[in-house]
Amino acid sequence: MNPIPPVVSRALRLGVVAAALLPPGPAAAVPARCDAAQRALFTCSAGRKTISVCGSRDLAPSAGRIEYRFGRARAAELRYPPAHVEWRRVTRGGTLTFSGGGGAFLAFTRAPYRYIVYTASGRGWGPRSGLVVEKKGRRIAGLRCTGALTSELGPALFEAAGIEVADDAFELPR
Repeated sequence: MNPIPPVVSRALRLGVVAAALLPPGPAAAVPARCDAAQRALFTCSAGRKTISVCGSRDLAPSAGRIEYRFGRARAAELRYPPAHVEWRRVTRGGTLTFSGGGGAFLAFTRAPYRYIVYTASGRGWGPRSGLVVEKKGRRIAGLRCTGALTSELGPALFEAAGIEVADDAFELPR
């Protein structure tokens, strides 16, 4: 595997690449954090950026909506999926098993990219949470949560919302 050049690596850590993967549009006026009419299924800060998964209050196996958001707290730089895309077609959930721990994740696919929010804990390394961005199955960015974490990720959410199980896992950032 070729190492990522330092300039690109720094941009990845700052989330610049993750925000640039979708073209800007009217979504920029939406906050990166969930609004009062939504449930925060996952949200945390990663430096000056916010990583969120927002769900509608009526979320059920055949109702509601989930949306991934990334950006500054007051303005999302990336929202996915757009309103015209059926979110269940591009969203998968999964669990992780580690020695002395485990975790859960939600993955949003927009080929060739996949945005994965996760929370995990393992013996010897403790709790971790954040965002992984993959392109064609290879990790191109990884941001760890640095602030308070809100997370409902796990089998109970996946079943209650009708989220299909992911066929593949991902490499957890160190």
